[in-house]
Amino acid sequence: MTFLGRPEDPEKARVVILPAPYDATASYLPGARFGPRRLLEASVYLEFYDEELACEAEDLPPFLTLPEEELPLAPEKALVRLKEQLKPHLEKGRFPVVLGGEHTVSLAAIELLLEKYPGLFVVQIDAHADLRSTYQGSPFSHACVMRRAFEAGARVISLGVRAISKEEHLFARESQIPLLWARKVKEGLPEILSFLERELKDAPVYVTIDLDGLDPAEIPGVGTPEPGGLSWYETLALLRRLAGFQVVGFDVVELLPRDERSAFVAAKLVYKFLSYLFCPRT
Repeated sequence: MTFLGRPEDPEKARVVILPAPYDATASYLPGARFGPRRLLEASVYLEFYDEELACEAEDLPPFLTLPEEELPLAPEKALVRLKEQLKPHLEKGRFPVVLGGEHTVSLAAIELLLEKYPGLFVVQIDAHADLRSTYQGSPFSHACVMRRAFEAGARVISLGVRAISKEEHLFARESQIPLLWARKVKEGLPEILSFLERELKDAPVYVTIDLDGLDPAEIPGVGTPEPGGLSWYETLALLRRLAGFQVVGFDVVELLPRDERSAFVAAKLVYKFLSYLFCPRT
C-alpha cells in the first residue's frame, strides 16, 4: 500500500512515509491505530492535479511508503521501534512524513530530528496544548507529547488550541511557549502569519498536525472533536506559509476513521502540504 497508490522505487525516494498505527494511550475515542491504513487507502482516490499550484503528483519528489508494522503497547517501546524504522531513511537524507496514530508517535521523528537540528522548532496545529507532565499515569500519553518535545530541546509553537488544563496553561506561560488560540487565528490570520515569519525565519521547523486542530465540521473523525476549530482554508493558509520556511519533516496524526469523509480529507491535507513544500512556487 503506497501513498497515492503510485509505484515506488526505494533507491530514488526522497520522501519517506511512515505509518504509525498506535493508540494505546487514547483517552476518549480509540481507533486512531486504523488511521494510517485508511488514509493511504483514501489517497488513491484524490484528484492529483492541484489547481492552486498548477502541479501534478509527478511534480513531487519520489516517495517511499514503509510497510505498516504492529507496534508494542508500551509507548516507550513503540517510540523506540518507530525510531528504528525511520532513522536509516533520515541518514539517507529523506524527508520524513509520519502518519498516525495517536499524537505520541510524533516524538519519534522529533527526537531524531533534534539530533540533527538542535535549534528545531516544532509547530503544532492542535485543539489541545499536549503539555501535561503526565496523563492517566503515563508521561508518554498523547496529552504529554509537546511537553516531552520541549524537554528534549525543541522550541514549541502551538496553533489552534482551544482546550487546555490549568497546569498546561501555567507551564506554557512560565516556559514562554506561544499558544496561538483558535479564536485568535480565526480573528487575525494575517497577524499570526507575521508572527510565524518573525519566529521561524532561518530556523529548522517540524510541523505536527493533529487533525482535531481543524473544526469537526471539516474532519469529524478524530479522538476528541473540540468545537471551534480551524477551517480548511485557514489551515491551508498556515501550511502554505509554513512551507516557505526550512521544514524538515511533518506528521498528520489522530485520524479516527469512523467515517469515509475524514480519511479522504486527511489524505488531501497530506497531499496539499507536500505540494506546498515541493511544487514550484506560484
